[in-house]
Amino acid sequence: MSRQLSIEQLLRWRLALAETEAPPAPRAARLLEAVRPWWELWPERFRAQAARLGRMQTAAFGYAMADPRLARTGHPVPALVVHSEELETFVRVLYFSVRGDRLRLRFHLDGVSARAEPGYEVTFVSDGAAVGAADARPLLAAAAEHSTDGEYRLDAALPDEIAGRWERLKVTDPMPFRLILRPTAAGAG
Repeated sequence: MSRQLSIEQLLRWRLALAETEAPPAPRAARLLEAVRPWWELWPERFRAQAARLGRMQTAAFGYAMADPRLARTGHPVPALVVHSEELETFVRVLYFSVRGDRLRLRFHLDGVSARAEPGYEVTFVSDGAAVGAADARPLLAAAAEHSTDGEYRLDAALPDEIAGRWERLKVTDPMPFRLILRPTAAGAG
């Protein structure tokens, strides 16, 4: 004898089955750890990368003016790309806009176009990195997406303090930050 089940009973049965098969909920400490930025999870790694970033010297801006394509892009920004090994490079800021608390940034990543990643977690480090690792501090992290050959774009919320300082910057101004780029797809740590 076949018994007809209502849809409600069927859904309740499926829900009960799913609850019994589900893994236990993560502990609160694990949830809190998951939302902490990487520089808090690995402070020694951040200090070492910030020190390496701080030792990078920016190229003389006058030489970039010889190439008309680079003349409009502004000053080079030191960047450290963290893959299985770390690669020192520069980014060229192509577009920079701060409106309200939103940062919109487009940049070209020099020297890694053959190994372009679909996206990076971009950590903005204070330009105190140029002075020394003790003065370097992380400002924010945001996701950048690949758009064309070696070009990335990001749109992120800024803390009020940073937004107020950066809103007057133009794309041709020296940028008050350096960058640590970590591939999002590879989950580099």
